[in-house]
This record gives sequence, structure tokens and C-alpha cells, in this order.
Amino acid sequence: MQPLDVVKTRMHLQGDGIKTGDNFQGTLAAMRGIQRAEGLPGLWRGFVPGLCVVIPRRGFKFVFYDAFISILWKGEKQKAPFQHSLVAGGLAGASEACIITPLECLKIGMQSEKAAGSAATGMATFAMAMVRTGGVASLYAGLGATVAKHTAHSCFYFAAFHETKKFAPKGSSRFQQICWDLLSGFIAGCAAATANNPFDVVKTRQQVVAASALSSHAAGQEFATGPTSIGAVALGLIRQDGLSGLYKGYVAKVARLGPGSALIFCVYEQVMSLLS
Repeated sequence: MQPLDVVKTRMHLQGDGIKTGDNFQGTLAAMRGIQRAEGLPGLWRGFVPGLCVVIPRRGFKFVFYDAFISILWKGEKQKAPFQHSLVAGGLAGASEACIITPLECLKIGMQSEKAAGSAATGMATFAMAMVRTGGVASLYAGLGATVAKHTAHSCFYFAAFHETKKFAPKGSSRFQQICWDLLSGFIAGCAAATANNPFDVVKTRQQVVAASALSSHAAGQEFATGPTSIGAVALGLIRQDGLSGLYKGYVAKVARLGPGSALIFCVYEQVMSLLS
């Protein structure tokens, strides 16, 4: 799913009045454009910090959710009311965001750098440049938007999954359970993507500013001269591109999160059923 994540980041950073923007007209056009300009490795920019983010993030998300839902609801987790799943998911997302923000910052910086082959900057170089210029605080750029994004994401991620699972027929076979897990996970991923996309666009534009520590990073340099607060960035997007500006990269996001969430929830549910 990494190429879709790179495309999503690049599309977050384009629009009216942005000189360093690619102005891709769609997800497939973006994939072709990045491949032509930077080669196939360009579609895997930021893979290392992305991998370092996604593995603990998924673990923390489920661990925190299980912890919070057990506090809010004393019955079976699968039968928790919608509002309990919503709150537990939101708290899980906020907790997870505080842990993974530094790696998210590095990932955004690397994904938004337009460089091919050996010219691309490595993760350690990015991290050292950011800390040297802005201190450790630079690794927490966009923390508020990251918390908002993951709170919105996890609210609907878990609530949508468990609400969809309630429609599963009782006494279903293992195969039917897997099918329902896949369907419920897909719906959960699409719901989460829809809820968090506005915060994700704002987060990307805030975090790319930290990459301005590298003089060769054109996008970081450009966005560093503009507004950086959550409200100012969001209002700027709406003024320039209308409300659709808050949904830049939406197709790439859904294409990544829908199937990805289907697999994650299916594997998680099946493993938990074997362990219980």
C-alpha cells in the first residue's frame, strides 16, 4: 500500500497557488508522474519510517481500544453500544497519535521530497537536520492535527466495524465469519478515511514545514513561509480550493485504507478467536 500513501501525501501538497505542487489530476496520474520523474523507488519514498509507524500504530490502536472499551463497557466487546465504541476508539486514536508523531513527521518529509535514486535523503539525515534546526520539538510538528486525525479515524474505525458485525447471522461458519470480518473491516476503513481526511491534509501541510531544515527540500521551504496553525491551514485550504480542498488525496486514501483495514481486522479477529 506504500505507493498509495506517497500519492496521498503529494496530493495533499498541491493546489492553487502552490509553486512546488505537482497538480496531478488523479491517483493513477500521480503514480505515473512520480514513476516517470523519480523512478519506481519514488513510489516507496519514506518506506522505512512508514513501516516503523504502521507496525506499532496498529498494535497500539488495538491494545488501547481493548483497554478503553473494557473500562466503558463491562459486557462482550462485540456487543458494546455504538457510542461506547466511538469514545473508546477516539481515546485509543489520541493515545496512539502521541507516540507515533515523530515517525509521521519523518515519513511526510521523505515522501514529499522530489528526488530520484541516490539524490534522495535518508531517514537519519532528515532526523538530524530537523533536530539540529528546530530541536526535538520539530519532530512533533503537527501534533494537534495528528491527534485530531487519529481520534477521528479510530472513532469510526472501531464503531463502524462492530456495528457492521452485528448484522452477521448467528451460527455462521468460519468461512462466513471471515467474509463478515473482511466486509466489516473494509467499511471501517472507508468510514475512518472519510472522517479523518480533512485533519490528514492539515497534518501533512504542518509536518512538511519541519522538512524545511533541509535547504534542498522545495515543498518544506515553500510551506514554511505560510500559516502553520490548524485553523489557519484549514481556512487557507477552503479559500483556495473550497471544501474539496480538505479531501485532497481522498481516493488514494480509501484505496489504501479500505482493503488494508479489511485484512487487518480479519487477521486480528481470527487470531483472537484462536487464542480465546
